[in-house]
Amino acid sequence: MASTVTTDSDDETKPDFSGKADPIADWVQKPDFPRCALGAFVNIHGFEGVVIEITGKSLRIISKDGIRQRFNGDRLKTLFAPRELPKPEPKRQAPRAKKPVEPDEEPDEEDVKPAREYIEKPDFNAPVIEIGEYVDQPDFPRCAYGKHVSIGEYVGVVVEVVKHSVRVQCSSGGIRRFNAPVLKKIYARRAF
Repeated sequence: MASTVTTDSDDETKPDFSGKADPIADWVQKPDFPRCALGAFVNIHGFEGVVIEITGKSLRIISKDGIRQRFNGDRLKTLFAPRELPKPEPKRQAPRAKKPVEPDEEPDEEDVKPAREYIEKPDFNAPVIEIGEYVDQPDFPRCAYGKHVSIGEYVGVVVEVVKHSVRVQCSSGGIRRFNAPVLKKIYARRAF
């Protein structure tokens, strides 16, 4: 609620303290602030008073007790105006360039995603072979697929080959993933 400043015959300003003081945040949002607050009964962090004078961007406020305070209008805007948060930019993904496939044309090998090969029921009764027996083979890790292997102290069946790694399932059901290039580096036999 905005109060008005009244004057009597001596041109003395008489502030109107009637009603409830409006929070200054209600005023700083207005485009003509601080001019629009002249005569308003406001509350600035508990200091209640009527705006009796606007000088430049400064507000002079008097309380019911006669205490006068000056407040910088720009600083009040900084403290009490609602913050406009920058909108996050949408994440951009690079478009995938794929060759369009004609209905009569066979798709290229690169365009066809291979079906996932996964052994659901591994054979834990097969003999256990050290992973070092497979890492020197040219088709490693593919050659270890389905084999019962030991990698360090971990023993299990290679149930899946994914890119450059193998997934090994132990007899208790746990699965670990091992990086094939690292296995080659650790377990490859070197001629000295």
